[in-house]
Amino acid sequence: MELDPDGLETLSAVLREGTFEAAARSLHITPSAVSQRIKAMEHGVGRVLLRRTKPVQATRDGEVVIRLARQWELLRTEAELELVGSTSGDHPPDDPAAAPQLIHLPIAANADSLATWLLPALARFHHSNPGAVEVIRDDESRNSDYLRSGEVLGAITSLPDRIRGCHTQPLGSMRYIPVATPDFLARWMPQGPTDAALARAPMVHYDRRDNLQREALRLLTRIPSDPPAIYIPASTEYHRAIEFGMGWGLTPRVQIADALDHGRLVTITDRRVEVPLFWQYWKLASPLLSALTDEITRSAAEHLTDD
Repeated sequence: MELDPDGLETLSAVLREGTFEAAARSLHITPSAVSQRIKAMEHGVGRVLLRRTKPVQATRDGEVVIRLARQWELLRTEAELELVGSTSGDHPPDDPAAAPQLIHLPIAANADSLATWLLPALARFHHSNPGAVEVIRDDESRNSDYLRSGEVLGAITSLPDRIRGCHTQPLGSMRYIPVATPDFLARWMPQGPTDAALARAPMVHYDRRDNLQREALRLLTRIPSDPPAIYIPASTEYHRAIEFGMGWGLTPRVQIADALDHGRLVTITDRRVEVPLFWQYWKLASPLLSALTDEITRSAAEHLTDD
């Protein structure tokens, strides 16, 4: 198998930009040169790496190679920074000319983690390391797809799928509780969360792919039901919608602790939903990735349950 750095860089550019022409512009070469490099890569590995669609997509074999390409980019950039002394601390921090180059680090995370325990971990990482994290936000049950395709170097997931070339670190569980306002319960569930009440009471969902709320329904009622759904696709606004009395829903207690303590929200039942979370990331000897992993696992240990 033959893989050269120019070919890896070109493959990464094509998938990042979406077309051969856009990749050529970003690399300051001709589209013909891009095409030749990709063909040489595919000939070298004996596999078709790209689907020539718009935008261009990686094949399953291409996903393996693009992950290698992005790992190479990360390691190369870290080595360049180390060689020029950007991370050595030789320059005073108030010298703009001495500011280190920041390395792009894409990860995938779910909205509730980002709104509660993950952001402090990312902040601590940025204070101490020359990295610039990009968070791709999606449901924890789907984030492994971004890791598998090579789009991210790490992901917060709820399914510890075996992904080639990746480590899996258990983080703990996010505990969700079903809540509503007292007025909402008095109107829609005066006798409590009965099967009939749950079938008609409006329910707040994050989006149409939000399986967590459906799991709550299965937990609370014996009868399949399809209550009116309200969709609020943002973590903070989702919880505000519940606090405004628009519907009931499942939420991390840490995010609405104040509303519970002051009676603006109440729990519908003592039942809870535990969502296990995992940090899955590239098997790579990268100091930045190791530092990011340390901060993520540290913050998770402080905020997630371990049962």
